[in-house]
Parts: sequence; structure tokens; C-alpha cells
Amino acid sequence: MLYLTTVLFSIIAINLMFVASVNAYIDPNTGGFFFQTVAPFVYGILGVIVVFWKRITCFVKGLFGRNKGVDNSNKDL
Repeated sequence: MLYLTTVLFSIIAINLMFVASVNAYIDPNTGGFFFQTVAPFVYGILGVIVVFWKRITCFVKGLFGRNKGVDNSNKDL
């Protein structure tokens, strides 16, 4: 893992040293537009999580929890 990290860091460092000139222009309002489109989406997802938090936790507990008091060893087919 350390070797992979070292190689990736080296590749990124070499790429940053030899940056070619780019003829591009980023409008100053692009950041605001990005924020206006991403922020409501993130806040919407957070709102859904807050509203349905109890259902989400019950669902996860149901996935990983055991059914106490239920004996499934003698099921009839």
C-alpha cells in the first residue's frame, strides 16, 4: 500500500511540474452556479435522512440484528 501511495504521489508531482499552458477561462460566476445547484441537492438529502432517521435505523438494525424469541430451526416446508 505504501508503494502504491508513493507511486501515485510521484506521478501527480511530475504532472504538476510539467503543466502545459491552457487556453481556458473559468467565469467567476461558475463557482456560484455550482454552489446553487449542489447545495440544495445536499441539503435535500440531509433533510430526507433527518425525516426518515428512525426508519433508517430500524431497517439497519433489522438487517444486522437477530430475531429474539423466534425459533427458525423447526420450520415446515
